[in-house]
Amino acid sequence: MAKLDVFHRYLHIVNFLLKKPASLEEINDYLSIKSEQDGLNYLVSNRTFLRDKEAIFSLFKLDIQYNNKENQYYISEDDSPEDVHQRLLEAFSTFNALQFTQDIPNKVQFEKRRPQGLEFFRTILQAISQQKELAFDYKKFDEDKPQRRSAQPLLLKEYKHRWYLLALDTVEQDIRTFGLDRMDNLLISSKKFKKDKQLLPETYFQHAFGIMKPNNEALEETILSFNAVSGNYVKTMPFHHSQKILIDTEEELRISLKVHLTQDFILELLSHGAYVKILQPAALVERVKQALQEALQQYD
Repeated sequence: MAKLDVFHRYLHIVNFLLKKPASLEEINDYLSIKSEQDGLNYLVSNRTFLRDKEAIFSLFKLDIQYNNKENQYYISEDDSPEDVHQRLLEAFSTFNALQFTQDIPNKVQFEKRRPQGLEFFRTILQAISQQKELAFDYKKFDEDKPQRRSAQPLLLKEYKHRWYLLALDTVEQDIRTFGLDRMDNLLISSKKFKKDKQLLPETYFQHAFGIMKPNNEALEETILSFNAVSGNYVKTMPFHHSQKILIDTEEELRISLKVHLTQDFILELLSHGAYVKILQPAALVERVKQALQEALQQYD
């Protein structure tokens, strides 16, 4: 079975166990249906499934455990996927669906504006799993020429339809975020590295909106108010995992969230225009006003 087909099998197993615990027989019944749909053979022996468990943990940090009493496998609630892991699954599921678009061109319409750099996705994921350094050319938007970089890859993160790599820059000895669309000539080094036990990549962006690293920005409880129509969009696409609904009426949706007041959060609020009202903190109100004034000055 080709590597891509094996990866599809991982996806099917994870998607099934995210819904409910299941025995190996039930998992194989599900894989049998998927095999028929995809024209492949996803069925697994007990030995193969145990190998798949290890691979799934390595790739997605999802711990598939076994309940001996119920004779069922399940994904531990303590290790259930954070938003980034779920989005990673969704990204690969979308890629899976794209394999069939030639046969259904008039039934599904995908976004034609696709981010660059996705060809490096699998290589980066492999380097993260094997704890090997990466070398690549990287060109910032405000620079004319790319620079050769060396980094220890830690985490892949999606933000606004672009993918980013969280990594330790081996020269600067600092945690940096690199856009995949600005990478080129990427190679896996033979040099391995040990992860810093004090740094937990999965919680690095826990209180961040987007991919900007908080510098001295305070972690603030933010309260926002929207009219009912805009509120419906906010409810179906939350700003942040900490988002809580305070008021939900026919006139207003009021939410609270706890995030660092980084520039990408400021820009997101500006994109909502008059449909959002900042109730607190006062520091956020002032920063949004300042950003708006700076933007308007461009037209003076």
